[in-house]
Amino acid sequence: MERALFTVDAFTSTPFSGNPAAVCLLPEPAPEQWMRLLAREMNLSETAFVHVLEEGYSLRWLTPLSEVKLCGHATLATAHVLWETGVLDSGSPARFHTLSGLLSCRREGDWIEMDFPAKVCTPCAVPEGLESALGCMVLESGSNGMDYLVEVENEEVLRGLSPDFAALARLPVRGVIVTCRSASPGWDFVSRFFAPAVGVSEDPVTGSAHCALGPYWEAKTGRSEFRAFQVSARGGEVRLSVRGGRVLLRGQAVMMSRISLLH
Repeated sequence: MERALFTVDAFTSTPFSGNPAAVCLLPEPAPEQWMRLLAREMNLSETAFVHVLEEGYSLRWLTPLSEVKLCGHATLATAHVLWETGVLDSGSPARFHTLSGLLSCRREGDWIEMDFPAKVCTPCAVPEGLESALGCMVLESGSNGMDYLVEVENEEVLRGLSPDFAALARLPVRGVIVTCRSASPGWDFVSRFFAPAVGVSEDPVTGSAHCALGPYWEAKTGRSEFRAFQVSARGGEVRLSVRGGRVLLRGQAVMMSRISLLH
């Protein structure tokens, strides 16, 4: 049976920006080792594997090194593929069964809204070695068990970071979210995300990180609606709303390619 593979730029309306994800549409569950080899072959931050279930779709996300429990941009990319290819009617929600429970997406014009769990960070002491690994002073730090989240002084510091990725990879988390208030009136906050422990030195735009960033900035500002920008080299916009234990993430996507896998 044919296995179709797509690449999609997520959290952007402009080709060659945002976060590229691979999406593999499967007629049935695929062998574990084959999925790991394909994710390594694609060498993107995540490759998504999706197949139909009785009620919705099974969705898994693999980096070149390991499987992750939550991924925003590859979920957005997968929903975009299902609607754009006609596998799913454009007026129907996409319902994904994942390691983080049921995640749903719906289309709002050119935007896709994803209903994700909030990943609230508990304040903690700055982890040993983190400031030296980042090369800057940390103002506040927290952890949600999946990632560390730290705030730095300003956007100039954030943009200028050149981390020691080997040191970051030794930390006992998936990755490190670094954030600060935006210097531009167009955005409420900006961020970067480093995850060398799972094979992603810097992720271009990270939906799952915004599941922690939303509650963090809600606590600091008293607001629940934000426009955010991840200031990686590719860059991408995330709009988000905090709703108690959930975070609604909104982004756009661009289909870049479709191929048929031969092996």
